[in-house]
Amino acid sequence: MRFAKLAVVVGVAGLLALNLRAQYRTQEKLDALTAALSARADSPAAEPPQPLAPPAPGAIPRELDKIALPPYPIEAPDVLTIEAVLKDAKTGAVDRLPNQPVSGQFLVRPDGTVGLGLWGSVSVTGLTADQAADAVRKHLARFASTEMPAANLKVVVDVLAYNSKKYYVITDGTGDGEQVFAFPATGNETVLDAISQVNGLADVAGKKSIRIARKTASGPWQSLPVDWSAITKRGLTSTNYQLMPSDRLYVTKARD
Repeated sequence: MRFAKLAVVVGVAGLLALNLRAQYRTQEKLDALTAALSARADSPAAEPPQPLAPPAPGAIPRELDKIALPPYPIEAPDVLTIEAVLKDAKTGAVDRLPNQPVSGQFLVRPDGTVGLGLWGSVSVTGLTADQAADAVRKHLARFASTEMPAANLKVVVDVLAYNSKKYYVITDGTGDGEQVFAFPATGNETVLDAISQVNGLADVAGKKSIRIARKTASGPWQSLPVDWSAITKRGLTSTNYQLMPSDRLYVTKARD
């Protein structure tokens, strides 16, 4: 009888020891999990993302500090005006080319050339207006004759329609999906100009969130937040950025 009671006591003690050990291990796991969560909460990655502040003055061209864009590279489907004449160096008299004048508007074709009628075609893609004028003059000089001496050839090229370089206004928030509007980029437009092209922001109800997505020379896209209220209600120009070719001006309904 004594041995039976002793066995029961020993068994109960063993169970208690096992239970205490299991509780100890469980507590260890809980402590480790708590420490990990605390470390994650304290880490910078766990901090909520901060709103992007506008770039410092002078860092990005704005309404009152615009920059001049580099010479415009011609591409299809730009429209050019080309004037080619013969100018006598002695008398200064100007005359049109024989057989067929080269004067007027010329569309840059998909292959990057302009057609000059009887004089053939000239590649102008990637050239500036001055470089295109030189290319046309050299091309016409191949037909030099007594009637059209190469030394007297004068050519002027200008861009009439900037069709190949555009910026885009994208609105989202009307329930009809994203609406995309494309406009020629001439280098002088700002955010305010772009919004005026789509008749304001009536299509986007409630508060607006506006950003510019811009491709940078180094590769990644740059995101520029726009303070619409500051531009329109307070006349501030700090986020009325000058738009560049290929800019995406994205307007959406702000999250509540």
